[in-house]
Amino acid sequence: MRLTEVTVQYFKNFVEPQTIEIEADVTCFIGKNESGKTTILQAIHRVHPANGNEQKNRFDLTTEYPRWRLARDRRNNENIMDTKPVTLTFILDDEDRAALKDLVESELPEGAILRVSKTYANELKMVLQAPLDAVVQAAAEAAELSAEDASQLLQTAPTCSEAAALARRRAEELAGESALQSKAWTTLANRIDEWAYLVDGAEQDDVCDDILELVPKTFYFSNYQNLPGEADLTDLASKVQAGQALNEEEETIVALLQHAGERPEDFLDDNYDSRKAELQAASVDLTRHAFEYWRQNTDLEVVFDTDNVSVGQHPNGGHIMHRLLKIQLRDGRHGGVETNFSTRSSGFQWFFSFFAAFSAHQESEEPIIVLLDEPGTSLHGDAQRDFVRFIMRELGASKQTLYTTHSQHMVDPTRYEKLRGVHDRSTRENPDNGVSVTKVNLSADRDTILPVESALGYSVSQHLFLGSGQHLAVEGSSDFVYLQRFTEYLISHGQVGLDPRLSIIPVGSVDNMPVFIALLGRRLRVSALVDGDRSTKKLERILAAARDNEVNENAIVVCSDVGAHLPRNADVEDLFDTADYLRLYNWAFNSNLTPEDLPQTSEPIIRRVTICRGEFDHALPAHAFTHHRDEFFASVHDQTIKNFSKLFVLLNSTVTND
Repeated sequence: MRLTEVTVQYFKNFVEPQTIEIEADVTCFIGKNESGKTTILQAIHRVHPANGNEQKNRFDLTTEYPRWRLARDRRNNENIMDTKPVTLTFILDDEDRAALKDLVESELPEGAILRVSKTYANELKMVLQAPLDAVVQAAAEAAELSAEDASQLLQTAPTCSEAAALARRRAEELAGESALQSKAWTTLANRIDEWAYLVDGAEQDDVCDDILELVPKTFYFSNYQNLPGEADLTDLASKVQAGQALNEEEETIVALLQHAGERPEDFLDDNYDSRKAELQAASVDLTRHAFEYWRQNTDLEVVFDTDNVSVGQHPNGGHIMHRLLKIQLRDGRHGGVETNFSTRSSGFQWFFSFFAAFSAHQESEEPIIVLLDEPGTSLHGDAQRDFVRFIMRELGASKQTLYTTHSQHMVDPTRYEKLRGVHDRSTRENPDNGVSVTKVNLSADRDTILPVESALGYSVSQHLFLGSGQHLAVEGSSDFVYLQRFTEYLISHGQVGLDPRLSIIPVGSVDNMPVFIALLGRRLRVSALVDGDRSTKKLERILAAARDNEVNENAIVVCSDVGAHLPRNADVEDLFDTADYLRLYNWAFNSNLTPEDLPQTSEPIIRRVTICRGEFDHALPAHAFTHHRDEFFASVHDQTIKNFSKLFVLLNSTVTND
């Protein structure tokens, strides 16, 4: 049985029904804080939970029905408690259909589904259903008729009754020709009648509890279920034996003990030393498994121990002794020093706690759906990517997994189809817009898909930066275009263009230059082309970043280095003769600006054009350059060619051969 769809409605910030397609292995919900991601997981978990407080796993109409609608909808709907805030749809496999055979009216056809809902009255509702095409196809297969016969029947009969009637007429027509074919069409009609009750959906209230045993449970884990540094096993054993509700930490401890094949009360007898040995064996197993995916510090080892401590005095004398479970972390990087688990980084606490909490279900054959709410928020970006690798390669391969995130490092952009965008469209004026859940695409809300864009950008940059050759940082896309076009032209005329070993990287602005050099200068060979004056504070920051990261200061080229005839604070655009650049500007903006129209000053040309015509997008003249390339070079001024040739000499001199 596999979850294929989830429908959420009239629950917290969800209003109208949102039906969400669920992937067979991993589904990732992305969106802003308060968008409704956690709400989806909470709704799913309440249907058939494997863990969690019983009270928290109940729906509450007063606090969870959309508040602004509650009074009105109560007046208009006397059966409001029958509202189903969540419905889970499962596809049934051969084993499921065989198990249900004795519980329902007839053997179920292939393609049958089970819908499991929970109402605000906290009653489970189950409906078995099969679409008409699945019923007809399965009936044709049972009658040993072809798929083509079934397809033709579906084209002319839009309902079960019409399909059965048409099949019987066909049987009558064939009665005189082929008794075998006539019998087959009669069988087809009978099977369609037998399964007709499924097309509109058949409620299964009488066998709801029996069917529930086949439905996968849901394991929910969030940041609130971390292991504590120590736990009182005596108190925990009392709560478990009394059937009292456990908090999240206590549930994680119980799961950890289950992984060792123990219960809290097992540590209270005289044989606790052997129990401790079992627990320590479990710690070794858990540590090994967790450290397959934890690479931040591989010299750590989790150690479980127990201690018997006095917690008070008996009224008649003597100490009240309680058995404590202690969780320590041994750090081989610092001489094997052991510290309490709760004092370590919150990232590692969460990481190991998840493995401990899930260990009871990891190897279980019991069907489990894993729900992870904002996993790894306290982890470093590299550790988050390691955890995504665990989700995709291991967890999702054995257990259907759904998780929420707003972190770019918890998104795998190569698995785009597994992402779902969650966007709360409500406004103060119209709260009934509610939440929208869709597959991620470029038309989605920009803030919602920001993690995907960031993850894609990170992936592209990693492949780009780690490629061969030396990287030349430029400020913007227009610089990139100008260097490329002039290189092509000069090389085609037997002259020197930009050295092909320099890969041009537009970094967005001069403000991004220092961080680019600081982050990549130690690992990669980098150069930079910078606009402006050599005496500016911005350039000094770039040069300081170069010095601090072992980048030769000569690798930082400033446009004004090309020659004294340029403005002291020259931009790349100042390498063009004024008339040449204005041709690009006029093509871009359908203008007729001439050199005589500009202020006759020594300021950079962009500043002079702005004074004359106002602010403009500097990238558009570069695009016009590409479009009119041949026309431009047919009448380019010699000074423009000389300036760019000199620039390439300066840039090529920054190339290193090591």
